[in-house]
Amino acid sequence: MKKLSVILLLFFTSHAFGQTISVAQNLHSEIAEPIRSRIITSLDSLFSKIETNKLSGNEVSKDKAALSVSILKSLKTESNAVPDHKELINLYPVSGKQYFVTIAIRGIDNQLKTIFNLMALDEEKQIIFTLPVNYLTRTWKTKTVGRIIYHYQDKLNIARAKKFSQNNTLIAQRLGLSPEAMDFYMCANYQEVLPLLGYEYDRASNGKTKDGYGVDGNCIFSIMNNEDFSHDAFHYYTAKIRTSSRNSAAEEGIAYSWGNAYYTDENGEMILQKQLVKELKQYVLQHPQVNLYDLFTTNPVVFNSMAKVRSVIAGLIADEVEQKKGIPGIIALINCGKGDENYLSAIDTLIGINKVNFDTRVRALLK
Repeated sequence: MKKLSVILLLFFTSHAFGQTISVAQNLHSEIAEPIRSRIITSLDSLFSKIETNKLSGNEVSKDKAALSVSILKSLKTESNAVPDHKELINLYPVSGKQYFVTIAIRGIDNQLKTIFNLMALDEEKQIIFTLPVNYLTRTWKTKTVGRIIYHYQDKLNIARAKKFSQNNTLIAQRLGLSPEAMDFYMCANYQEVLPLLGYEYDRASNGKTKDGYGVDGNCIFSIMNNEDFSHDAFHYYTAKIRTSSRNSAAEEGIAYSWGNAYYTDENGEMILQKQLVKELKQYVLQHPQVNLYDLFTTNPVVFNSMAKVRSVIAGLIADEVEQKKGIPGIIALINCGKGDENYLSAIDTLIGINKVNFDTRVRALLK
């Protein structure tokens, strides 16, 4: 059967569509009316709501709704800037009542910022949208380990998966919370994560490989194909109990101690706090004049990895807080407020470490 190939005419071929989305003049579509018009109208409405902070969640599929809303909100033009120019550059059917949509986003300088993909779903009375993660992973394997559903293309390291499942439960319970179920997508690098989130191209993320993405809407996207995401699981649960502004030193230290250092080593294994403490001990032995307070405040490169010495030191301090004050002490540390001054005030109150004795006390923790 000869394919229907229609050049969008008249209203749909004009450069501007509505107030938010324009349609590429050379856009072709095999989608017949009236669905084509409904998709474009709904898309224009979606981005209008994004720009005006009126996204309610009713515009997206219930499946992974929180993740979809989170990513879509991130597409909003930066505050006080001229709205980005958004152009529909591709629109085609994929299966049933699902359609693949591609938007090019350019800044005021007309430079390409993002090429973003969405799935449009025809719900009869409404066109709704979702990220392409389900569609792009439809042929992947799945395995449930505890409360974690792993999505992967080839092999899964069950030992690491079990470790993360255990940590997911333990971290939540230590903070007085119920452990939650997660969808965990295994990706070899950050550039493989981005398309699942809708980013065919993102200028700000161009070339980055070693990051992961999560936990967002109970979805996790792996760091360098590693099954353990304990570091960010801690951040996820902490956000549910935090009563003040986030203190990065406090939280990163606990995340290093309870989880890991976020990044993988050359063998693909998560870098653990205990091995970093050994490396820090060796560094101090080799540099006897170094001041640990200076290391904490300036955070120089100390390790042969992306691990941060500031966070390793904060992890040692967190362990001392937990040993002396228990989980209530950890909660107090989490809620100490933003900035180093608040952090130092908290650890002084909890365990007597301050600027004056910082070097001596932390050296003692290293032994």
